[in-house]
Amino acid sequence: MTSRIEVEVGAPAHGGHCVARYDGRAVFVRHALPGERVIVEVADDAPDARFWRGDTIEVLEASPDRVEHPWPEAAAGGIGGAELGHVSLPAQRRWKHAVLVEAFARFAGVPFAGQVNAAPGDDARGGLAYRTRVSATAGDDGRPTMTVPGTGERRSLVEMPLAVSGAETALLKARTEPGARIDVTATSTGEVVVTTTGREARRLWLHERVAYARGEVAYRVRASDFWQVHRAAPGVLVDAVMSRILPDGPVLDLYSGTGLLALPIARLGRPVVAVEAPDAGKAPPALAANLKARAEADAVGDDVRRYLTRSAPAREWDAATIVLDPPRSGAKARTIDAIAALGAPRIVYVACDPVALARDTALLRSHGYDLREADAFDLFPMTHHVETVASFDLR
Repeated sequence: MTSRIEVEVGAPAHGGHCVARYDGRAVFVRHALPGERVIVEVADDAPDARFWRGDTIEVLEASPDRVEHPWPEAAAGGIGGAELGHVSLPAQRRWKHAVLVEAFARFAGVPFAGQVNAAPGDDARGGLAYRTRVSATAGDDGRPTMTVPGTGERRSLVEMPLAVSGAETALLKARTEPGARIDVTATSTGEVVVTTTGREARRLWLHERVAYARGEVAYRVRASDFWQVHRAAPGVLVDAVMSRILPDGPVLDLYSGTGLLALPIARLGRPVVAVEAPDAGKAPPALAANLKARAEADAVGDDVRRYLTRSAPAREWDAATIVLDPPRSGAKARTIDAIAALGAPRIVYVACDPVALARDTALLRSHGYDLREADAFDLFPMTHHVETVASFDLR
């Protein structure tokens, strides 16, 4: 059952919504801005529901931060992928900052004192043309489609303005079997590839180069490997982590992926142990390939929590920095317990979810780790996502 209600929109909430109140009930509203008065269509207005969710269908009083959506296909009533496109870029960053402040206050019990920083080039490009990895699903005619949130309806893509030019062109030209996933990768070295099966993506090796404050480093990655989607993100995150690790001592790099962070650290001559979930019982191929020439680095294929409880305690970490870049859900209690048990004086945490980071911050505090600093980076313009790098020191 659906209904339409008029509300005054409140503060942003994690997930791309704003919170409004209607007859004492919270309503999570999409496609609105704080301070606006809007008409919301509520998809399920069950009277016993703790909260409702709805989409803005009419703006009665607009915020000065409202702008024309740069991707009409993804505006209200359209496909997903750019839920903050109606918000000016500066206001998008204020939105994400507000979410971080609320998450840290609520779940960590400490203030978030950092900023949300723009990635290089984003303001000049209007927050567009930044994605080097894009995906879609082939429709009945084999053309790329995306889904309208909450409906299951698929619509053929006309454009993909969030993608770098080569990736957008390749995606829109792609044709494959109906229902197949279409993945496009455009590397920093000029390679543009389209894959439609996991097996194909695992076999295809590509090349990335990352420039950062201390130089430039080359990587080999498979098309199936995780790599930061923003064209500037690898360099931004390498610099953020490198500036926060201790000046000396070994580094334990957890959830290392392809070795994005481990390789520049190893190039400093620092001992690095890079841990990533195993592939066929060994270190993942890209991680092994990127670290094989570095005598300082050890690529380990193991579950992070298992490594922390079985293998890591055999080494000395009392002068080490622990770096972790966990999945969106965060490291969680048992892994935080195992990390803290090593007694490393510094932890540097890379997070793509504000609430997960805040919860893990509370866990680290309970183990004697104080938040030293935290800063966020707007590596996903037009969406609610934000990347944060935080450092913790043992009391």
